[in-house]
Amino acid sequence: MVNSTIEIRDEGVRSLLSEIQSRLQHLKPAMSLIGEIVQESIERNFEEGGRPEKWKDLSSSTKLQRQRIRKWPGMILVRSGKAGGLMGAISYRAFDDRVEMSANKEYAAVHQFGAKRGAFGTILAKVRSHMRRMANGKTVQVRAHTRKVVLPWGDIPARPFMMVQNEDWDEIRESLLDHLETARRQRRRGA
Repeated sequence: MVNSTIEIRDEGVRSLLSEIQSRLQHLKPAMSLIGEIVQESIERNFEEGGRPEKWKDLSSSTKLQRQRIRKWPGMILVRSGKAGGLMGAISYRAFDDRVEMSANKEYAAVHQFGAKRGAFGTILAKVRSHMRRMANGKTVQVRAHTRKVVLPWGDIPARPFMMVQNEDWDEIRESLLDHLETARRQRRRGA
């Protein structure tokens, strides 16, 4: 093993290194910038229906259900606009050494990774008494009962929305350089 020591005597370089060391101890503002960039990118993933590849289209039964509640045509994984639902649940927390992104909805992981029919087991569902229209046009009374239902009742394809895109890395690098340059200018003015 070889050890060596380098002593820096140039005051300009020493000052710059001191500034970098100081900034590295307080990276929360820089991490917050990264969080904003990634959050905006994730929102674009929703708006474009998947990036870089488009998400699998909604099933015909899901489209029909949305037509009934006047929410289709619309965006995949977006039922109630940006303010609500999964898209509105995207947030970040900045720390000195990292950024944590989250989608604060219990169904977020299913949409991110997908799920096979029955992957979550079965439940007993209570069905209330109701009238059912038959294919022949007649209506029949259905009595209240319980039945086993598999969860999910059909395959849910993965639609990865929590993704950092390649173009985001350039924006992140540029923002961090701007952040360091701003700190450098402020330090010069204060000196």
